[in-house]
Amino acid sequence: MIRYALFEQAKIEVRKYEKQNSLLIINSDREYFGSIDLVSFVKSLISYADRIGKSGVTILVEMDSFFHFDKLDHLIEYETSLPRRSDASAKRFCLYNEDDFDLQLSRKSY
Repeated sequence: MIRYALFEQAKIEVRKYEKQNSLLIINSDREYFGSIDLVSFVKSLISYADRIGKSGVTILVEMDSFFHFDKLDHLIEYETSLPRRSDASAKRFCLYNEDDFDLQLSRKSY
């Protein structure tokens, strides 16, 4: 979904930037519920960006895995644990599918 949106809607040459290692698209299931140590991974991305002369990294994360695994409580806990401001050279944007959000909220009352 994110590759499609970046390529078709934002006209970004996704494959070109992936080959240059300036764009990484990773399944959020692995990031939040699997094998990736998120903090170490982001630190390595910042280090790599610094080595190639970039000022930082931007991270776009589709948050659908929280909905697919029925982990809305974990999502709320995660989102509220994030600092409002960070000194790190990383900007993170959490992306939501409106349909997932509406469906999950209609099942539970908060």
